[in-house]
Amino acid sequence: MSATGTAAGDGASRIAEAVPPPGQEPSTRDVAPRRHPARERAVLLAAALVAVATPVVAALDVDVPGRPVLAVLFVLTVPGVPLAALLRLPGKLLPAALAVALSIATALLLATAGLGTGWWSPLGWAAVSSAVGLVATAWALTRLPLPEPGDDAPRGTSAPAARGLRGRPVALAVLAAAVALWWLATRWTDLDDAGATGVVGVVAWPYVAAVVLVAAVAALHLSSRRPDPVVLGAAAVVLALIVYAFVNVTDGVAGVPTGWLHVGFADYIAENQQSFDGLDARASWPAFFTVAAQLVQLGGVADASAFLAFAPFVYNVLAIPAILVVARCVTRSGRLAWLAVFLYLGANWVQQDYFAPQATAFVLYLAVLATLLWEATAAPVAPLTGGLWSKALQVWKRRPGLPAGTTPGQSLARLAALVFIAAALVVGHQLTPISLVITAFLFALTGYTRHRRLWLVAALLFLGWFSYAASDYWVGHLDNVLGDVGQLFGNLDSAVSSRVVAGDETYQLMQNLRIGWSLLYGLLALVGLWTIRRRPDALLTGLLLVGAGALVAMQSYGGEVMLRTFLFAAPILAPLSALALKRLATRRALVPAVVLAVVLTAWVMVGTAVRGVNVSFERVTADDVAAAQVLWDELDPGDTVGFLATAGAYGADRVGEYEPLVMDEEFCGTGALECALDRQPDFIVASRAQDAQRELAAGDPPGASTALADELVARGLYERIYSGPDAQVLRLVAQGG
Repeated sequence: MSATGTAAGDGASRIAEAVPPPGQEPSTRDVAPRRHPARERAVLLAAALVAVATPVVAALDVDVPGRPVLAVLFVLTVPGVPLAALLRLPGKLLPAALAVALSIATALLLATAGLGTGWWSPLGWAAVSSAVGLVATAWALTRLPLPEPGDDAPRGTSAPAARGLRGRPVALAVLAAAVALWWLATRWTDLDDAGATGVVGVVAWPYVAAVVLVAAVAALHLSSRRPDPVVLGAAAVVLALIVYAFVNVTDGVAGVPTGWLHVGFADYIAENQQSFDGLDARASWPAFFTVAAQLVQLGGVADASAFLAFAPFVYNVLAIPAILVVARCVTRSGRLAWLAVFLYLGANWVQQDYFAPQATAFVLYLAVLATLLWEATAAPVAPLTGGLWSKALQVWKRRPGLPAGTTPGQSLARLAALVFIAAALVVGHQLTPISLVITAFLFALTGYTRHRRLWLVAALLFLGWFSYAASDYWVGHLDNVLGDVGQLFGNLDSAVSSRVVAGDETYQLMQNLRIGWSLLYGLLALVGLWTIRRRPDALLTGLLLVGAGALVAMQSYGGEVMLRTFLFAAPILAPLSALALKRLATRRALVPAVVLAVVLTAWVMVGTAVRGVNVSFERVTADDVAAAQVLWDELDPGDTVGFLATAGAYGADRVGEYEPLVMDEEFCGTGALECALDRQPDFIVASRAQDAQRELAAGDPPGASTALADELVARGLYERIYSGPDAQVLRLVAQGG
């Protein structure tokens, strides 16, 4: 064999990093219970500082730079950091994931309690969180051992590791260059030109260059002898910034109109100190919107729109620690776990990560999944013996041992933390608790958890909330709630088939690309699952994928069930896909760093394409916001506002004070012009985004809403009170004098 082939084979073995043979227990070196008292103390004290500073600044109403960021940090760290420390979990990743989840869960539950008791006091509830956090911090500090000399010094640093440290500044400099190129791309890309091909059709070349640089850094460090987690973590954060903040930063305003509606819900709660019952089904799960309203006061901003632009970036960064834990458990390899993170970030196209309850709930769900998987793989599990029936009985009854270094009391405390998070999920979102129940049940079914009744507790919490607190959601609409249950093919049709049968041909081609991309991802995952088929936990891994797909048989969720299914499957799809790529790499004599860089670049660019297909009508521009402001200023309570499609920012204020009217045949019973002439809404909003949605998704002629506005103005029925490059607002002209 040639020298080149030998070198390539050596490199391939590095990127492949052999998986332990079947039956061998997974290595826990990545989450070893090694303590760093000085570092833990510093983290605890930093969280305590946030716990004190945030309510003090809010109480004094001091206009300090970064106050909104401080408020967000408060929700993400208080009181979760000390509570997670008290759980005595090993490593940094799982404690980080649980710290964020416990903090958010506390905010959701306290917000719900405040709304339910009628005590609307964002500052008061922040003080409660701070008090809990400070008490927990004091307790956690007393449990830390005193630091000894050399506790935080690197141990056993080898020559390859030292070389990695010297290479870190270079890698970080390359990542900084990638950020600079990305910024140039946001300045040079004109999203007004985005059409049927979406973002990928207009993105400026610096975006591609930035992706190439990040992929190169990731590939080089993944294929090195000692991957540097600092560099890989920085590369993952930069990739999240490139992919998930691009559209919003390019526009200067956050996209996804539903996110702006959530701003309106938060504003309604702040003004009325109650949920928006009767206006929207989401009123039965007001926790997220209440926290958003509290964030407005703590952050000293005008409304929750201040948190929209970077929400997708933040949510995906928050997911990284839990994804790493899950991937390490599935792949049994730290190297492949990092590869799974990059695959996850490149393929998360479903756009459920905007400022929304489901994005927040997903962060909590990931923390529970990571905890259950870590306990399942870190603890001894009795092997199954005998025939098939005997094994079936054993698997249901068996109970894993305790992870190394864990006491029964600590295990009970972790269960309490998971139940606490489950309760927050129940009050925070309609669908995620169902996925949590299914996931916890699968762990119990396969005998891979000590918390065998977690699924039952979560199910009872969900049923209790759904039956009583959410009764307004289902009373009188039970047929709608249960009508989709068991309708597998009908739900699939509404989620897939109905989305690719009409509209612009190129746009439908891009929708098919989305479907094909998802199928490829699933196929890779199946290959990865095949490679671990002889492992004892392979059945659990496969069932977790099936459990995510079970949602399709339960609800169409307004035609979005496949998006939600893909979202809940993604934490398992990514590590299994990494295993598949490892399997393919070991079968070819290729230079792994170069090949991996190319694969990651292509992966991210295809992910960018499928994620940004709808950008032409999911954008919200500064002109859309200006038009909405004019509309809000002119509205009187009870007015009707007409539009052709849901777009823009008009839902961010005056929620409940006006009646929206969708002027199309599905909702109005007639065409748009006939509907406008017959119903004569007090105002009509026309926009570039509505034109794009009607043209691409419904097959209408170009400029449908603009043409409608021109016709109504020409007839003298309406007058323009705002006209800009992206939007216009019409007002009904008083007739007869």
